[in-house]
Amino acid sequence: MTAPVTRLRVLSYNIHGLRDDAHAVARVLRAADADVVCLQEAPKFLAWRGRCAALARRSDLLYAGGGGTTGGTALFTSIRVDVREVQEHQLRRTPGLTKRGVVIARLAKNGVEFSAASIHLGLDPAERARHLTDITGLVNRLGLATTVIAGDINEKPDAMTWARLVTQYTDAAAGDDTPTFSATNPRRKIDGIFVRGGIEVESARVVDSPDVRAASDHRPVVADLVLTG
Repeated sequence: MTAPVTRLRVLSYNIHGLRDDAHAVARVLRAADADVVCLQEAPKFLAWRGRCAALARRSDLLYAGGGGTTGGTALFTSIRVDVREVQEHQLRRTPGLTKRGVVIARLAKNGVEFSAASIHLGLDPAERARHLTDITGLVNRLGLATTVIAGDINEKPDAMTWARLVTQYTDAAAGDDTPTFSATNPRRKIDGIFVRGGIEVESARVVDSPDVRAASDHRPVVADLVLTG
């Protein structure tokens, strides 16, 4: 008897601190109907956990973790996904630069377990390289071979840190140079979804719509994946 196929849709989206059209952000998330949503620049000040949870509710999603404790990275899931463990980590801060962090979760869909991490690397190349080392170490400590890392890398695919990341993970949109920034004048691909282990990539795309252009300064990336074990 053939085992059922477990499909997983992942979305990565820098929502610009909800400083643009927060209602449009929720509409974008609802329309995507993703199983796992990795956000960057989620609420991180003034009742941030409640604001993250409220955004998840408006988006027909569940708030798993992240926000103020992780420098604005957050993770939402659909009801189709079981959340088994969530870790919120601050990364080593560079004096004078923005505080960064990562939220990592042990998740399962249809009983198939995997991990996911939402990341937002900084503007300094040396810091990006250092934080990638820290992030991959934290993910590896979770002990799951099947992993998704998604986020705002703040550099293009031909730059050093992105290139190093794809020596360990597969870029779900490899070969597709569709820009993700800015939403209204797209010119650079700086956001991505990366996978390893028991995952096959069916497709990946950058989303554009009137709501996307109103919601944030980034365009979201969506990947349709198959969990193979």
